Amino acid sequence: MSTFAAEFEPLLAVLVAVVNLDGTVRECNAGCRSLLHEAGLCSGAEAVADGAAIGTFFIQPAFSALIAPWSGAADEPCHAGLLTVGDRNGRTRTLRGRVWRTSDSIRVLAEHDIAELERISESILEIGREALQGQSELGRTNLALRQREAHMEESALTDVLTGAGNRRRLDQALTAEIARARRSGEPLSAFMADIDFFKRVNDRFGHPAGDQVLVRFAALAHGQIRTTDILARYGGEEFVVLLPNTNLAAAAATAERIRAAVAAEIIAPLPAPISASFGVAELDPDEDGAGFIERADRALYAAKNAGRNQVVAAGAAIACSEPANEA
Repeated sequence: MSTFAAEFEPLLAVLVAVVNLDGTVRECNAGCRSLLHEAGLCSGAEAVADGAAIGTFFIQPAFSALIAPWSGAADEPCHAGLLTVGDRNGRTRTLRGRVWRTSDSIRVLAEHDIAELERISESILEIGREALQGQSELGRTNLALRQREAHMEESALTDVLTGAGNRRRLDQALTAEIARARRSGEPLSAFMADIDFFKRVNDRFGHPAGDQVLVRFAALAHGQIRTTDILARYGGEEFVVLLPNTNLAAAAATAERIRAAVAAEIIAPLPAPISASFGVAELDPDEDGAGFIERADRALYAAKNAGRNQVVAAGAAIACSEPANEA
Protein backbone atom coordinates (compact mmCIF):
# COMPACT_ATOMS: atom_id res chain seq x y z
CA MET A 1 0.00 0.00 0.00
CA SER A 2 2.52 2.55 -1.19
CA THR A 3 -0.06 5.04 -2.44
CA PHE A 4 -3.77 5.71 -2.21
CA ALA A 5 -5.04 4.01 -5.39
CA ALA A 6 -7.86 5.86 -7.19
CA GLU A 7 -9.88 2.68 -7.67
CA PHE A 8 -10.33 2.43 -3.89
CA GLU A 9 -12.19 5.77 -3.67
CA PRO A 10 -15.77 4.65 -4.51
CA LEU A 11 -15.69 1.27 -2.72
CA LEU A 12 -18.14 1.02 0.17
CA ALA A 13 -17.17 -2.51 1.24
CA VAL A 14 -13.56 -1.55 1.80
CA LEU A 15 -12.12 0.94 4.27
CA VAL A 16 -9.03 2.74 2.98
CA ALA A 17 -7.42 5.56 4.93
CA VAL A 18 -4.18 7.38 5.53
CA VAL A 19 -4.10 8.90 9.02
CA ASN A 20 -1.38 11.19 10.38
CA LEU A 21 0.28 10.23 13.66
CA ASP A 22 -1.67 12.98 15.46
CA GLY A 23 -4.94 11.27 14.47
CA THR A 24 -5.93 13.68 11.69
CA VAL A 25 -7.17 12.41 8.33
CA ARG A 26 -4.93 12.73 5.33
CA GLU A 27 -6.95 10.63 2.88
CA CYS A 28 -9.90 8.25 3.11
CA ASN A 29 -12.31 6.56 0.70
CA ALA A 30 -16.10 6.26 0.59
CA GLY A 31 -16.14 3.12 2.73
CA CYS A 32 -14.15 4.86 5.47
CA ARG A 33 -16.33 7.97 5.31
CA SER A 34 -19.45 5.82 5.68
CA LEU A 35 -18.15 4.23 8.86
CA LEU A 36 -16.95 7.59 10.18
CA HIS A 37 -20.45 8.93 9.62
CA GLU A 38 -21.96 5.98 11.55
CA ALA A 39 -19.58 6.74 14.40
CA GLY A 40 -20.54 10.42 14.40
CA LEU A 41 -17.03 11.53 13.51
CA CYS A 42 -18.00 13.38 10.33
CA SER A 43 -21.07 15.40 9.37
CA GLY A 44 -21.85 13.48 6.21
CA ALA A 45 -20.88 10.38 4.24
CA GLU A 46 -19.77 12.33 1.22
CA ALA A 47 -16.58 13.89 2.49
CA VAL A 48 -14.24 14.22 5.44
CA ALA A 49 -12.46 17.53 5.73
CA ASP A 50 -8.68 17.37 5.66
CA GLY A 51 -7.33 17.50 9.19
CA ALA A 52 -10.39 15.91 10.85
CA ALA A 53 -9.31 14.04 14.02
CA ILE A 54 -10.35 10.40 13.99
CA GLY A 55 -7.95 8.84 16.46
CA THR A 56 -10.87 7.71 18.67
CA PHE A 57 -12.31 5.81 15.67
CA PHE A 58 -9.84 2.99 16.29
CA ILE A 59 -10.94 0.97 19.31
CA GLN A 60 -9.18 -2.40 19.17
CA PRO A 61 -6.28 -2.08 18.66
CA ALA A 62 -6.33 1.48 19.96
CA PHE A 63 -4.85 4.26 17.83
CA SER A 64 -1.96 4.59 20.30
CA ALA A 65 -1.02 0.97 19.66
CA LEU A 66 -1.21 1.38 15.90
CA ILE A 67 1.11 4.40 15.87
CA ALA A 68 3.62 2.85 18.26
CA PRO A 69 7.17 2.62 16.82
CA TRP A 70 7.40 -0.30 14.39
CA SER A 71 10.62 -2.26 14.01
CA GLY A 72 9.46 -4.48 11.16
CA ALA A 73 10.13 -4.12 7.48
CA ALA A 74 8.45 -1.23 5.69
CA ASP A 75 6.27 -3.54 3.60
CA GLU A 76 5.14 -5.60 6.64
CA PRO A 77 1.88 -4.60 8.34
CA CYS A 78 2.16 -3.56 11.97
CA HIS A 79 -1.27 -5.12 12.50
CA ALA A 80 -3.06 -7.86 10.57
CA GLY A 81 -6.39 -9.42 11.43
CA LEU A 82 -9.46 -8.09 13.20
CA LEU A 83 -9.84 -4.37 13.63
CA THR A 84 -12.68 -2.82 15.69
CA VAL A 85 -13.69 0.72 14.79
CA GLY A 86 -16.56 3.03 15.66
CA ASP A 87 -17.86 4.97 18.61
CA ARG A 88 -16.79 3.84 22.09
CA ASN A 89 -20.25 4.74 23.44
CA GLY A 90 -22.28 3.46 20.50
CA ARG A 91 -22.16 1.18 17.52
CA THR A 92 -18.95 -0.53 16.52
CA ARG A 93 -17.85 -2.55 13.51
CA THR A 94 -15.43 -5.44 13.28
CA LEU A 95 -13.26 -5.42 10.16
CA ARG A 96 -10.60 -7.73 8.84
CA GLY A 97 -7.56 -6.09 7.31
CA ARG A 98 -4.08 -4.72 7.70
CA VAL A 99 -2.40 -1.56 8.99
CA TRP A 100 1.02 -0.29 7.91
CA ARG A 101 3.10 2.12 9.96
CA THR A 102 5.19 4.68 8.11
CA SER A 103 7.40 7.42 9.48
CA ASP A 104 4.57 9.96 9.55
CA SER A 105 1.28 8.05 9.27
CA ILE A 106 -0.62 4.80 9.36
CA ARG A 107 -2.28 3.33 6.27
CA VAL A 108 -5.31 1.15 6.69
CA LEU A 109 -6.87 -1.32 4.25
CA ALA A 110 -9.76 -3.41 5.60
CA GLU A 111 -12.99 -5.08 4.48
CA HIS A 112 -16.11 -4.20 6.45
CA ASP A 113 -18.90 -5.87 4.48
CA ILE A 114 -18.65 -8.93 6.74
CA ALA A 115 -22.07 -9.36 8.30
CA GLU A 116 -21.41 -13.00 9.17
CA LEU A 117 -18.27 -12.07 11.06
CA GLU A 118 -20.21 -9.48 13.04
CA ARG A 119 -22.96 -12.02 13.77
CA ILE A 120 -20.35 -14.48 15.08
CA SER A 121 -18.70 -11.72 17.09
CA GLU A 122 -22.05 -10.76 18.62
CA SER A 123 -22.70 -14.41 19.49
CA ILE A 124 -19.31 -14.59 21.19
CA LEU A 125 -20.06 -11.37 23.06
CA GLU A 126 -23.45 -12.72 24.13
CA ILE A 127 -21.84 -15.93 25.39
CA GLY A 128 -19.34 -13.78 27.25
CA ARG A 129 -22.13 -11.66 28.76
CA GLU A 130 -24.00 -14.79 29.84
CA ALA A 131 -20.84 -16.25 31.35
CA LEU A 132 -20.13 -12.97 33.12
CA GLN A 133 -23.69 -12.84 34.43
CA GLY A 134 -23.39 -16.44 35.60
CA GLN A 135 -20.10 -15.67 37.34
CA SER A 136 -21.65 -12.60 38.93
CA GLU A 137 -24.62 -14.57 40.21
CA LEU A 138 -22.29 -17.30 41.47
CA GLY A 139 -20.17 -14.66 43.18
CA ARG A 140 -23.22 -13.16 44.88
CA THR A 141 -24.34 -16.62 45.98
CA ASN A 142 -20.89 -17.43 47.35
CA LEU A 143 -20.75 -14.08 49.14
CA ALA A 144 -24.17 -14.71 50.71
CA LEU A 145 -23.04 -18.17 51.81
CA ARG A 146 -19.81 -16.81 53.28
CA GLN A 147 -21.74 -14.09 55.10
CA ARG A 148 -24.22 -16.64 56.42
CA GLU A 149 -21.39 -18.94 57.54
CA ALA A 150 -19.63 -16.01 59.22
CA HIS A 151 -22.87 -15.05 60.96
CA MET A 152 -23.45 -18.63 62.10
CA GLU A 153 -19.87 -18.90 63.34
CA GLU A 154 -20.17 -15.58 65.16
CA SER A 155 -23.46 -16.71 66.71
CA ALA A 156 -21.84 -19.94 67.85
CA LEU A 157 -19.16 -17.89 69.64
CA THR A 158 -21.46 -15.28 71.20
CA ASP A 159 -23.44 -15.26 74.42
CA VAL A 160 -27.02 -14.64 73.31
CA LEU A 161 -28.01 -12.52 76.31
CA THR A 162 -25.06 -10.15 76.72
CA GLY A 163 -23.44 -10.13 73.27
CA ALA A 164 -20.09 -10.99 74.88
CA GLY A 165 -18.16 -14.04 73.75
CA ASN A 166 -19.06 -17.40 75.22
CA ARG A 167 -16.84 -20.10 76.70
CA ARG A 168 -16.05 -21.46 73.24
CA ARG A 169 -14.92 -17.99 72.12
CA LEU A 170 -12.76 -17.68 75.22
CA ASP A 171 -11.17 -21.08 74.68
CA GLN A 172 -10.30 -20.23 71.07
CA ALA A 173 -8.91 -16.82 71.98
CA LEU A 174 -6.96 -18.21 74.93
CA THR A 175 -5.20 -20.79 72.75
CA ALA A 176 -4.38 -18.23 70.05
CA GLU A 177 -3.21 -15.49 72.42
CA ILE A 178 -1.01 -17.80 74.51
CA ALA A 179 0.68 -18.98 71.31
CA ARG A 180 1.11 -15.36 70.18
CA ALA A 181 2.57 -14.36 73.55
CA ARG A 182 5.02 -17.26 73.38
CA ARG A 183 6.20 -16.15 69.91
CA SER A 184 6.42 -12.43 70.60
CA GLY A 185 7.53 -12.45 74.21
CA GLU A 186 4.84 -9.85 74.99
CA PRO A 187 2.88 -10.14 78.24
CA LEU A 188 -0.63 -11.59 78.34
CA SER A 189 -3.02 -10.92 81.22
CA ALA A 190 -6.57 -11.83 82.11
CA PHE A 191 -9.05 -11.03 84.81
CA MET A 192 -12.15 -12.77 86.02
CA ALA A 193 -15.10 -10.68 87.25
CA ASP A 194 -18.05 -11.78 89.35
CA ILE A 195 -21.12 -9.65 90.11
CA ASP A 196 -21.51 -9.47 93.88
CA PHE A 197 -24.69 -10.87 95.48
CA PHE A 198 -26.20 -11.59 92.08
CA LYS A 199 -28.52 -14.27 93.48
CA ARG A 200 -30.14 -11.63 95.67
CA VAL A 201 -30.92 -9.56 92.56
CA ASN A 202 -32.76 -12.50 91.02
CA ASP A 203 -34.54 -13.35 94.27
CA ARG A 204 -35.70 -9.78 95.03
CA PHE A 205 -36.33 -8.33 91.58
CA GLY A 206 -36.79 -11.37 89.35
CA HIS A 207 -34.72 -12.95 86.62
CA PRO A 208 -35.57 -10.27 84.00
CA ALA A 209 -33.91 -7.72 86.29
CA GLY A 210 -30.95 -10.07 86.67
CA ASP A 211 -30.69 -10.29 82.90
CA GLN A 212 -30.65 -6.48 82.69
CA VAL A 213 -27.77 -6.40 85.17
CA LEU A 214 -25.77 -8.90 83.12
CA VAL A 215 -26.39 -7.01 79.88
CA ARG A 216 -25.44 -3.67 81.41
CA PHE A 217 -22.33 -5.10 83.09
CA ALA A 218 -21.14 -6.45 79.74
CA ALA A 219 -21.78 -3.06 78.11
CA LEU A 220 -19.85 -1.20 80.82
CA ALA A 221 -16.96 -3.66 80.51
CA HIS A 222 -16.89 -3.25 76.73
CA GLY A 223 -16.68 0.50 77.22
CA GLN A 224 -13.46 0.19 79.23
CA ILE A 225 -11.49 -2.33 77.16
CA ARG A 226 -9.70 -2.16 73.81
CA THR A 227 -10.96 -3.68 70.58
CA THR A 228 -8.10 -6.18 70.80
CA ASP A 229 -9.24 -7.40 74.23
CA ILE A 230 -11.69 -10.30 74.48
CA LEU A 231 -14.68 -10.20 76.82
CA ALA A 232 -16.46 -13.50 77.42
CA ARG A 233 -19.22 -14.65 79.72
CA TYR A 234 -17.65 -17.48 81.68
CA GLY A 235 -20.87 -18.71 83.23
CA GLY A 236 -23.75 -17.30 85.28
CA GLU A 237 -22.65 -13.90 86.55
CA GLU A 238 -18.94 -14.48 85.88
CA PHE A 239 -17.02 -12.84 83.03
CA VAL A 240 -13.44 -13.14 81.81
CA VAL A 241 -11.46 -10.46 79.96
CA LEU A 242 -8.34 -11.49 78.06
CA LEU A 243 -5.83 -8.67 77.48
CA PRO A 244 -3.04 -9.27 74.93
CA ASN A 245 0.19 -7.25 75.19
CA THR A 246 -0.76 -6.20 78.73
CA ASN A 247 1.14 -6.70 81.97
CA LEU A 248 -0.36 -7.36 85.40
CA ALA A 249 -0.46 -3.74 86.57
CA ALA A 250 -2.13 -2.47 83.36
CA ALA A 251 -4.69 -5.29 83.47
CA ALA A 252 -5.50 -4.49 87.11
CA ALA A 253 -5.97 -0.82 86.16
CA THR A 254 -8.46 -1.83 83.47
CA ALA A 255 -10.33 -4.03 85.94
CA GLU A 256 -10.45 -1.14 88.40
CA ARG A 257 -11.99 1.16 85.79
CA ILE A 258 -14.73 -1.39 85.15
CA ARG A 259 -15.27 -1.88 88.88
CA ALA A 260 -15.67 1.88 89.39
CA ALA A 261 -18.03 2.25 86.42
CA VAL A 262 -20.25 -0.55 87.69
CA ALA A 263 -20.29 0.81 91.26
CA ALA A 264 -21.30 4.25 90.01
CA GLU A 265 -24.37 3.24 88.01
CA ILE A 266 -27.90 2.32 89.08
CA ILE A 267 -29.31 -0.34 86.78
CA ALA A 268 -33.11 -0.28 86.65
CA PRO A 269 -35.17 -1.63 88.32
CA LEU A 270 -32.59 -1.88 91.12
CA PRO A 271 -32.74 1.02 93.60
CA ALA A 272 -28.97 1.15 94.16
CA PRO A 273 -25.76 0.35 92.29
CA ILE A 274 -24.42 -3.18 92.20
CA SER A 275 -20.78 -4.08 92.69
CA ALA A 276 -18.36 -6.62 91.25
CA SER A 277 -15.18 -8.34 92.35
CA PHE A 278 -12.15 -8.97 90.13
CA GLY A 279 -9.18 -11.34 90.10
CA VAL A 280 -6.24 -10.58 87.81
CA ALA A 281 -3.37 -12.77 86.60
CA GLU A 282 -0.50 -12.47 84.13
CA LEU A 283 0.56 -15.51 82.12
CA ASP A 284 3.60 -17.26 83.57
CA PRO A 285 6.27 -18.86 81.39
CA ASP A 286 5.21 -22.34 80.24
CA GLU A 287 1.78 -21.95 81.90
CA ASP A 288 -1.18 -23.46 80.06
CA GLY A 289 -4.57 -21.82 79.60
CA ALA A 290 -6.29 -23.78 82.35
CA GLY A 291 -3.66 -22.86 84.93
CA PHE A 292 -3.71 -19.23 83.78
CA ILE A 293 -7.48 -18.85 84.26
CA GLU A 294 -7.40 -20.83 87.50
CA ARG A 295 -4.97 -18.30 89.01
CA ALA A 296 -7.27 -15.44 87.99
CA ASP A 297 -10.16 -17.36 89.57
CA ARG A 298 -8.23 -17.80 92.84
CA ALA A 299 -7.49 -14.06 92.88
CA LEU A 300 -11.23 -13.42 92.35
CA TYR A 301 -12.09 -15.53 95.38
CA ALA A 302 -9.48 -13.64 97.36
CA ALA A 303 -11.26 -10.40 96.39
CA LYS A 304 -14.59 -11.82 97.54
CA ASN A 305 -13.14 -13.11 100.80
CA ALA A 306 -11.60 -9.70 101.41
CA GLY A 307 -15.03 -8.04 101.30
CA ARG A 308 -15.99 -7.88 97.57
CA ASN A 309 -16.15 -4.79 95.31
CA GLN A 310 -12.41 -4.77 94.73
CA VAL A 311 -9.60 -5.89 92.42
CA VAL A 312 -7.03 -8.44 93.56
CA ALA A 313 -4.05 -9.53 91.48
CA ALA A 314 -2.59 -13.00 91.78
CA GLY A 315 -0.17 -12.64 94.68
CA ALA A 316 -1.05 -9.10 95.86
CA ALA A 317 -3.97 -6.73 96.48
CA ILE A 318 -4.03 -4.04 93.81
CA ALA A 319 -7.03 -1.88 94.67
CA CYS A 320 -9.61 -1.88 97.38
CA SER A 321 -12.79 0.02 98.23
CA GLU A 322 -15.55 -0.18 100.76
CA PRO A 323 -17.50 -3.44 100.52
CA ALA A 324 -20.92 -3.10 98.93
CA ASN A 325 -23.96 -3.20 101.17
CA GLU A 326 -25.73 -6.55 101.13
CA ALA A 327 -29.17 -4.96 100.75
